[in-house]
Amino acid sequence: MARFDPQDAGFRARSEAVNAHLSQWTLVGASGSWLEAHLMTRAALASEEQRMVGSCVTPAEVLDLIGSHTERCLLVMVDSIAADHGEALVAQLRQFPQPPVIVLLVESKEWLRANAYPIDRVEVVLHTHSFGSGALINGLAAVSRGHRYVDPALLSTLSDNNRAKQPELTPRELETLRELSHGLTNRQIAERLGIAESTAREYTRSLLQKFGCRNRTMVVRTALELGLLLPGADGLNSAEV
Repeated sequence: MARFDPQDAGFRARSEAVNAHLSQWTLVGASGSWLEAHLMTRAALASEEQRMVGSCVTPAEVLDLIGSHTERCLLVMVDSIAADHGEALVAQLRQFPQPPVIVLLVESKEWLRANAYPIDRVEVVLHTHSFGSGALINGLAAVSRGHRYVDPALLSTLSDNNRAKQPELTPRELETLRELSHGLTNRQIAERLGIAESTAREYTRSLLQKFGCRNRTMVVRTALELGLLLPGADGLNSAEV
């Protein structure tokens, strides 16, 4: 049986569940393909979805359309636009008074590996091959609870990306990183580790350089994204180091 058989009771039930979640949002589509953008709008018409205000094919269109609405929008963004404009577009959207909820649809895992897309800036990341399996419902349900959602089908790819991007740190740099995550100064770090303050300063400077960050806060945030630190934990994620 085809996964998207309109006569299948399971498919109809999943479609109704998706529509129920989408009904609370003002919907905007974004794709680098005219055909995809057209089909998004046609799908909304076919389902009599009244909350969709349009599909866009350029970043300017996305910014104009979302910027023209005072209520918070849900932006469904296909990787065909993200490949060229996604990171910069997301950064601009995050500056809006009411930044949209962003659902990123990824067709190719190879694209995700190559682009190492900053998924910490979007609310939902889905593999398009998971459509019809309930992953979209899970993502939209997570957003409604104020959570982020990453499709399990993409987790191994994202883990590979994180390992590929991780800088090589010495044991002392790892210890310093942990203390930085506690918000300690160089003097406090030196006292905790039993080293000179100047040495602690050198370790911190080395971390800034290796992570390519301008300040300590960015170092800690990047380390969290890479899995080198566990959020809220008193120590390093040794399984990922």
